[in-house]
Amino acid sequence: MKIQVLLPYTTFWTVIVLTTDFWNYIDGVCNVNVRYERDAAFDGVVPTPAWYYINSIPNLSFASCTLACFQSVSVCSGYLFSSQHSSCKLLRTFLTHNDRNGSYIAGDWEYRSRAAEILSLNKPVTASSNYDDYNPYVGHKLIYLVDGITNAPGKFHTYFEPYPWVTIDLEKISIIRDVVMFNRADDYGRWLHSVEIRVGNSSVWSEMTTCGTYPGPSETGDIITVECRPSRYGRYVTLKIVHPNYITDDPIARNGNNALVFEEVVINGLYL
Repeated sequence: MKIQVLLPYTTFWTVIVLTTDFWNYIDGVCNVNVRYERDAAFDGVVPTPAWYYINSIPNLSFASCTLACFQSVSVCSGYLFSSQHSSCKLLRTFLTHNDRNGSYIAGDWEYRSRAAEILSLNKPVTASSNYDDYNPYVGHKLIYLVDGITNAPGKFHTYFEPYPWVTIDLEKISIIRDVVMFNRADDYGRWLHSVEIRVGNSSVWSEMTTCGTYPGPSETGDIITVECRPSRYGRYVTLKIVHPNYITDDPIARNGNNALVFEEVVINGLYL
């Protein structure tokens, strides 16, 4: 079912398109189309920590809750709405899997998150080393990390070192919901382990904030999603192997050397 509702919000037109799974908010003043998706996995219980929320608004309709999220001065990543209480809670962070299935305050709440964008596609990439500098005939290049291709002969590949890292410059401050790592699909997938992901307005590791970690080890072809809890704000996203290599039966891994190899890395979130 799809319903279009014309709201007397300004002297210009504002339309909300309602379906079972999402609301589209379309503002004729700014020519903006923002999608709010219903999360069917949300269990109807509300997280208690205050830092989740921009504010709580009583006596509000579903449509008005959507408008409030869109109009919020602080970036609103989504909202919780209770039809039983006609209450709206505006969120400053995306809810993670743990949040959506936790034991907090029970209720009939529904969670709708603002549809995230892919922030990383074709963005500038820097790394601790580049395999292509040592073996250019193989065809591994830094830009393959964010080229949108997840299974190709050429990959992103650092050289062998204890703590390899890669940084993606999103070119503007963003709110990061999650980072998806596509492990290499050819072989040697177990080399991916002990990855920490940090986000910041600086690309200096010590000045960044942890988004999440992946202990591993992985397997060839794995697709791994690391959710930031809470969502992180920043321009730079760095992935780094933070422990020496655990592999002992491969001479290339001697002295704890690692290599960071990906088919692709996808960063999802919102531009601020």
